[in-house]
Amino acid sequence: MQADTPSEALDLWHYDIHDLMKIAEDLRRKSVGDVVTFVANYNINYTNVCVYRCPLCAFYRKEGDKDAYFLSIEDMLKMAAEAYSLGATELHVVGGMVPDLTVEYFEEFFREVKRRWPKMTIKALTATEVSYLARRNRMSVREVLERLKEAGLDAMPGGGAEILDEEVLRVIAPAKDPEEWLRVMEIAHDVGIRTNATMLYGHVEKPEHVIKHLFKIRRLQEKTGGFLTFIPLKFKPWNTELKRRGLVEHEASAVYDAKIIAMSRIMLSGFIDNISVYWVAYGKKYSSALLAFGGSDLVGTAFSERIFKSAKQYEGYATLEELAHYARTSDRIPAQRDTFFRVLRYL
Repeated sequence: MQADTPSEALDLWHYDIHDLMKIAEDLRRKSVGDVVTFVANYNINYTNVCVYRCPLCAFYRKEGDKDAYFLSIEDMLKMAAEAYSLGATELHVVGGMVPDLTVEYFEEFFREVKRRWPKMTIKALTATEVSYLARRNRMSVREVLERLKEAGLDAMPGGGAEILDEEVLRVIAPAKDPEEWLRVMEIAHDVGIRTNATMLYGHVEKPEHVIKHLFKIRRLQEKTGGFLTFIPLKFKPWNTELKRRGLVEHEASAVYDAKIIAMSRIMLSGFIDNISVYWVAYGKKYSSALLAFGGSDLVGTAFSERIFKSAKQYEGYATLEELAHYARTSDRIPAQRDTFFRVLRYL
Protein backbone atom coordinates (compact mmCIF):
# COMPACT_ATOMS: atom_id res chain seq x y z
CA MET A 1 0.00 0.00 0.00
CA GLN A 2 1.21 3.49 -0.83
CA ALA A 3 -0.46 6.88 -0.87
CA ASP A 4 -0.20 8.59 -4.24
CA THR A 5 -2.14 11.75 -3.38
CA PRO A 6 -2.32 13.99 -0.30
CA SER A 7 -5.92 12.93 0.35
CA GLU A 8 -4.94 9.24 0.26
CA ALA A 9 -2.06 9.98 2.62
CA LEU A 10 -4.36 11.82 5.01
CA ASP A 11 -6.70 8.82 5.01
CA LEU A 12 -3.72 6.63 5.92
CA TRP A 13 -2.77 9.00 8.72
CA HIS A 14 -6.05 8.22 10.46
CA TYR A 15 -5.56 4.44 10.37
CA ASP A 16 -5.19 2.66 13.69
CA ILE A 17 -1.52 2.73 14.71
CA HIS A 18 -1.34 -1.07 14.78
CA ASP A 19 -2.57 -1.25 11.19
CA LEU A 20 0.00 1.34 10.15
CA MET A 21 2.68 -0.67 11.91
CA LYS A 22 1.77 -3.82 9.96
CA ILE A 23 1.81 -1.99 6.63
CA ALA A 24 5.11 -0.25 7.41
CA GLU A 25 6.79 -3.42 8.64
CA ASP A 26 5.74 -5.36 5.55
CA LEU A 27 7.22 -2.65 3.33
CA ARG A 28 10.39 -2.52 5.44
CA ARG A 29 10.95 -6.27 5.10
CA LYS A 30 10.51 -6.06 1.34
CA SER A 31 12.90 -3.09 1.08
CA VAL A 32 15.77 -3.96 3.41
CA GLY A 33 14.92 -7.20 5.20
CA ASP A 34 15.64 -7.61 8.90
CA VAL A 35 18.97 -5.81 9.12
CA VAL A 36 19.31 -2.70 11.33
CA THR A 37 22.29 -0.55 10.42
CA PHE A 38 24.32 2.20 12.10
CA VAL A 39 27.57 4.05 11.48
CA ALA A 40 30.49 4.85 13.78
CA ASN A 41 30.33 8.63 13.54
CA TYR A 42 31.70 11.62 15.41
CA ASN A 43 29.95 14.99 15.58
CA ILE A 44 31.86 18.23 15.17
CA ASN A 45 29.70 21.31 15.77
CA TYR A 46 32.17 23.97 14.66
CA THR A 47 30.22 26.90 16.18
CA ASN A 48 27.06 27.58 18.14
CA VAL A 49 26.91 31.20 16.92
CA CYS A 50 24.08 31.71 14.44
CA VAL A 51 22.49 34.87 13.08
CA TYR A 52 19.29 33.03 12.14
CA ARG A 53 18.29 32.59 15.82
CA CYS A 54 15.45 30.22 14.98
CA PRO A 55 12.77 29.95 17.70
CA LEU A 56 13.03 26.15 17.49
CA CYS A 57 16.72 26.05 18.41
CA ALA A 58 18.20 25.63 21.87
CA PHE A 59 21.74 25.37 20.51
CA TYR A 60 22.39 28.80 19.00
CA ARG A 61 24.13 31.66 20.76
CA LYS A 62 24.62 35.30 19.81
CA GLU A 63 28.12 36.53 19.11
CA GLY A 64 29.52 37.81 22.38
CA ASP A 65 27.52 35.46 24.62
CA LYS A 66 29.71 33.99 27.36
CA ASP A 67 29.13 30.44 26.15
CA ALA A 68 29.44 31.21 22.43
CA TYR A 69 32.29 29.43 20.68
CA PHE A 70 33.91 29.05 17.27
CA LEU A 71 36.34 26.19 16.72
CA SER A 72 39.64 26.77 14.99
CA ILE A 73 40.79 24.35 12.32
CA GLU A 74 43.34 23.00 14.78
CA ASP A 75 40.54 22.43 17.34
CA MET A 76 38.57 20.47 14.77
CA LEU A 77 41.59 18.42 13.75
CA LYS A 78 42.11 17.42 17.38
CA MET A 79 38.49 16.23 17.43
CA ALA A 80 39.00 14.39 14.15
CA ALA A 81 42.02 12.66 15.68
CA GLU A 82 39.87 11.58 18.61
CA ALA A 83 37.23 10.34 16.17
CA TYR A 84 39.83 8.23 14.40
CA SER A 85 41.12 6.82 17.70
CA LEU A 86 37.54 5.82 18.63
CA GLY A 87 37.11 3.94 15.36
CA ALA A 88 34.76 6.42 13.71
CA THR A 89 34.48 6.16 9.94
CA GLU A 90 32.45 9.37 9.52
CA LEU A 91 32.80 12.96 10.63
CA HIS A 92 29.44 14.74 10.90
CA VAL A 93 30.23 18.47 10.69
CA VAL A 94 27.53 21.13 11.18
CA GLY A 95 27.23 24.49 12.92
CA GLY A 96 25.57 27.87 12.61
CA MET A 97 25.30 30.78 10.19
CA VAL A 98 28.18 33.13 10.92
CA PRO A 99 28.82 36.23 8.73
CA ASP A 100 32.59 35.89 8.45
CA LEU A 101 32.56 32.15 7.68
CA THR A 102 34.49 31.34 4.50
CA VAL A 103 34.62 28.49 2.03
CA GLU A 104 38.38 28.38 2.62
CA TYR A 105 37.83 27.52 6.29
CA PHE A 106 36.13 24.27 5.31
CA GLU A 107 38.42 23.56 2.38
CA GLU A 108 41.46 23.71 4.62
CA PHE A 109 39.88 21.47 7.23
CA PHE A 110 38.58 18.91 4.73
CA ARG A 111 41.91 18.68 2.89
CA GLU A 112 43.84 18.19 6.11
CA VAL A 113 41.44 15.48 7.30
CA LYS A 114 41.87 13.63 4.01
CA ARG A 115 45.64 14.02 4.18
CA ARG A 116 45.85 12.59 7.70
CA TRP A 117 43.04 10.04 7.53
CA PRO A 118 42.33 9.28 3.86
CA LYS A 119 39.57 6.77 4.58
CA MET A 120 37.59 9.05 6.90
CA THR A 121 34.26 10.06 5.34
CA ILE A 122 33.35 13.74 5.66
CA LYS A 123 29.61 14.37 5.88
CA ALA A 124 29.24 18.08 6.41
CA LEU A 125 27.09 21.20 6.15
CA THR A 126 23.33 21.26 5.85
CA ALA A 127 21.66 22.75 2.78
CA THR A 128 20.91 25.84 4.89
CA GLU A 129 24.59 26.30 5.74
CA VAL A 130 25.65 25.83 2.12
CA SER A 131 23.10 28.39 0.91
CA TYR A 132 24.22 30.92 3.51
CA LEU A 133 27.89 30.26 2.76
CA ALA A 134 27.27 30.88 -0.94
CA ARG A 135 25.54 34.21 -0.30
CA ARG A 136 28.16 35.47 2.15
CA ASN A 137 31.01 34.50 -0.18
CA ARG A 138 29.24 35.85 -3.29
CA MET A 139 29.36 32.47 -4.97
CA SER A 140 26.80 30.17 -6.51
CA VAL A 141 25.65 27.13 -4.54
CA ARG A 142 27.09 24.93 -7.28
CA GLU A 143 30.51 26.57 -7.04
CA VAL A 144 30.57 26.17 -3.25
CA LEU A 145 29.63 22.50 -3.49
CA GLU A 146 32.10 21.76 -6.27
CA ARG A 147 34.92 23.39 -4.31
CA LEU A 148 34.03 21.56 -1.11
CA LYS A 149 33.75 18.25 -2.95
CA GLU A 150 37.16 18.83 -4.49
CA ALA A 151 38.54 19.51 -0.99
CA GLY A 152 37.13 16.25 0.40
CA LEU A 153 33.42 16.61 1.13
CA ASP A 154 31.85 13.18 0.62
CA ALA A 155 28.22 13.61 1.68
CA MET A 156 25.82 16.04 3.34
CA PRO A 157 23.49 15.66 6.32
CA GLY A 158 19.78 16.35 5.91
CA GLY A 159 19.30 19.00 8.57
CA GLY A 160 17.79 22.43 8.11
CA ALA A 161 14.66 21.22 6.32
CA GLU A 162 12.50 21.35 9.46
CA ILE A 163 9.05 21.18 7.82
CA LEU A 164 9.03 22.10 4.13
CA ASP A 165 6.10 24.48 4.43
CA GLU A 166 6.22 28.29 4.49
CA GLU A 167 3.38 28.63 7.00
CA VAL A 168 5.12 26.43 9.55
CA LEU A 169 8.57 27.90 8.96
CA ARG A 170 7.29 31.42 9.59
CA VAL A 171 6.68 30.30 13.18
CA ILE A 172 9.56 27.93 13.93
CA ALA A 173 12.37 29.15 11.62
CA PRO A 174 11.43 32.36 9.79
CA ALA A 175 14.84 32.80 8.15
CA LYS A 176 14.53 29.50 6.29
CA ASP A 177 13.01 28.86 2.86
CA PRO A 178 11.64 25.40 2.03
CA GLU A 179 12.25 25.77 -1.69
CA GLU A 180 15.85 26.86 -1.12
CA TRP A 181 16.54 23.70 0.91
CA LEU A 182 15.19 21.58 -1.94
CA ARG A 183 17.14 23.58 -4.53
CA VAL A 184 20.46 23.13 -2.71
CA MET A 185 19.84 19.42 -2.29
CA GLU A 186 19.05 19.02 -5.97
CA ILE A 187 22.29 20.78 -6.91
CA ALA A 188 24.24 18.63 -4.43
CA HIS A 189 22.84 15.48 -6.01
CA ASP A 190 23.62 16.83 -9.46
CA VAL A 191 27.30 17.39 -8.62
CA GLY A 192 27.55 13.89 -7.16
CA ILE A 193 27.14 14.53 -3.44
CA ARG A 194 24.72 12.10 -1.77
CA THR A 195 22.72 13.47 1.15
CA ASN A 196 20.35 12.54 3.92
CA ALA A 197 16.87 14.04 4.29
CA THR A 198 15.19 14.99 7.57
CA MET A 199 11.93 16.29 8.98
CA LEU A 200 11.60 18.04 12.34
CA TYR A 201 8.22 17.23 13.87
CA GLY A 202 6.34 17.65 17.13
CA HIS A 203 6.01 21.44 17.29
CA VAL A 204 3.26 23.43 15.50
CA GLU A 205 2.76 21.25 12.42
CA LYS A 206 -0.46 19.51 11.42
CA PRO A 207 -0.76 16.14 9.63
CA GLU A 208 -1.21 18.01 6.34
CA HIS A 209 2.21 19.61 6.78
CA VAL A 210 3.89 16.27 7.47
CA ILE A 211 2.31 14.79 4.36
CA LYS A 212 3.32 17.79 2.25
CA HIS A 213 6.91 17.43 3.47
CA LEU A 214 7.06 13.73 2.65
CA PHE A 215 5.68 14.29 -0.84
CA LYS A 216 8.31 16.97 -1.52
CA ILE A 217 11.09 14.62 -0.41
CA ARG A 218 9.61 11.84 -2.54
CA ARG A 219 9.37 14.00 -5.67
CA LEU A 220 12.98 15.16 -5.38
CA GLN A 221 14.17 11.60 -4.79
CA GLU A 222 12.25 10.43 -7.84
CA LYS A 223 14.07 13.10 -9.85
CA THR A 224 17.62 12.72 -8.49
CA GLY A 225 17.93 9.49 -6.48
CA GLY A 226 20.38 11.34 -4.24
CA PHE A 227 18.92 10.77 -0.77
CA LEU A 228 20.51 7.98 1.29
CA THR A 229 18.03 7.88 4.16
CA PHE A 230 15.11 9.75 5.67
CA ILE A 231 15.46 10.75 9.33
CA PRO A 232 12.44 12.02 11.29
CA LEU A 233 13.74 14.28 14.07
CA LYS A 234 11.65 14.64 17.21
CA PHE A 235 11.49 18.25 18.39
CA LYS A 236 12.66 18.91 21.94
CA PRO A 237 11.06 22.14 23.23
CA TRP A 238 13.23 22.60 26.31
CA ASN A 239 15.35 25.77 26.29
CA THR A 240 13.73 27.02 23.08
CA GLU A 241 11.87 30.23 22.30
CA LEU A 242 8.88 28.17 21.14
CA LYS A 243 8.59 26.79 24.66
CA ARG A 244 9.11 30.18 26.32
CA ARG A 245 6.39 31.69 24.14
CA GLY A 246 4.00 28.89 25.00
CA LEU A 247 3.69 27.68 21.42
CA VAL A 248 4.94 24.20 22.29
CA GLU A 249 4.30 22.91 25.80
CA HIS A 250 5.52 19.33 25.61
CA GLU A 251 7.08 16.70 23.38
CA ALA A 252 5.11 14.69 20.85
CA SER A 253 3.40 11.58 22.22
CA ALA A 254 4.67 8.03 21.75
CA VAL A 255 1.78 7.26 19.40
CA TYR A 256 2.63 10.32 17.29
CA ASP A 257 6.29 9.25 17.13
CA ALA A 258 5.28 5.78 15.94
CA LYS A 259 2.90 7.24 13.36
CA ILE A 260 5.63 9.50 11.98
CA ILE A 261 8.04 6.58 11.54
CA ALA A 262 5.36 4.38 9.97
CA MET A 263 4.09 7.08 7.60
CA SER A 264 7.65 7.86 6.54
CA ARG A 265 8.20 4.23 5.59
CA ILE A 266 4.87 3.92 3.80
CA MET A 267 5.04 7.15 1.83
CA LEU A 268 8.70 6.83 0.85
CA SER A 269 8.61 3.12 0.05
CA GLY A 270 10.11 2.49 -3.37
CA PHE A 271 11.91 5.84 -3.25
CA ILE A 272 14.10 5.81 -0.12
CA ASP A 273 14.95 2.39 1.30
CA ASN A 274 16.30 3.51 4.65
CA ILE A 275 14.18 5.05 7.41
CA SER A 276 16.33 6.07 10.36
CA VAL A 277 15.31 6.16 14.01
CA TYR A 278 17.54 8.77 15.63
CA TRP A 279 18.21 7.39 19.09
CA VAL A 280 19.74 10.71 20.27
CA ALA A 281 16.27 12.27 20.05
CA TYR A 282 14.30 9.30 21.38
CA GLY A 283 16.65 7.56 23.78
CA LYS A 284 18.21 4.17 23.10
CA LYS A 285 15.59 1.87 24.59
CA TYR A 286 12.66 3.77 23.06
CA SER A 287 14.37 3.75 19.66
CA SER A 288 14.49 -0.02 19.82
CA ALA A 289 10.70 -0.08 20.17
CA LEU A 290 10.22 2.42 17.31
CA LEU A 291 12.13 0.16 14.93
CA ALA A 292 8.96 -1.95 14.90
CA PHE A 293 7.14 0.77 12.91
CA GLY A 294 9.21 0.53 9.75
CA GLY A 295 12.61 1.74 10.96
CA SER A 296 15.74 0.12 9.57
CA ASP A 297 18.62 2.27 10.85
CA LEU A 298 19.79 3.73 14.17
CA VAL A 299 21.91 6.48 12.55
CA GLY A 300 25.17 6.26 14.50
CA THR A 301 27.27 6.43 17.62
CA ALA A 302 27.07 10.28 17.74
CA PHE A 303 30.34 10.81 19.59
CA SER A 304 30.52 14.43 20.84
CA GLU A 305 26.95 15.41 19.85
CA ARG A 306 26.02 18.88 21.17
CA ILE A 307 22.80 20.06 19.53
CA PHE A 308 20.30 17.75 21.24
CA LYS A 309 22.33 18.04 24.44
CA SER A 310 21.48 21.75 24.49
CA ALA A 311 17.77 20.86 24.57
CA LYS A 312 18.26 18.57 27.60
CA GLN A 313 18.10 15.40 25.50
CA TYR A 314 21.28 13.52 26.03
CA GLU A 315 22.33 9.99 26.93
CA GLY A 316 25.97 10.46 25.98
CA TYR A 317 27.22 8.66 22.94
CA ALA A 318 26.43 5.07 22.01
CA THR A 319 28.95 2.34 21.34
CA LEU A 320 28.54 0.01 18.38
CA GLU A 321 27.90 -2.80 20.85
CA GLU A 322 25.07 -0.85 22.50
CA LEU A 323 23.38 -0.16 19.19
CA ALA A 324 23.77 -3.80 18.22
CA HIS A 325 22.12 -4.79 21.51
CA TYR A 326 19.11 -2.56 20.89
CA ALA A 327 18.76 -3.90 17.37
CA ARG A 328 18.73 -7.46 18.73
CA THR A 329 16.07 -6.63 21.31
CA SER A 330 13.83 -5.89 18.32
CA ASP A 331 14.67 -9.32 16.84
CA ARG A 332 16.72 -7.70 14.11
CA ILE A 333 20.20 -8.31 12.70
CA PRO A 334 22.64 -5.51 13.65
CA ALA A 335 25.19 -4.30 11.12
CA GLN A 336 27.79 -1.57 11.12
CA ARG A 337 27.58 0.41 7.89
CA ASP A 338 29.45 3.22 6.22
CA THR A 339 27.94 6.60 5.34
CA PHE A 340 26.57 5.23 2.08
CA PHE A 341 24.74 2.30 3.70
CA ARG A 342 27.24 -0.33 2.63
CA VAL A 343 27.48 -2.98 5.35
CA LEU A 344 30.97 -3.20 6.82
CA ARG A 345 30.28 -6.07 9.22
CA TYR A 346 27.50 -7.82 11.07
CA LEU A 347 27.63 -7.70 14.86
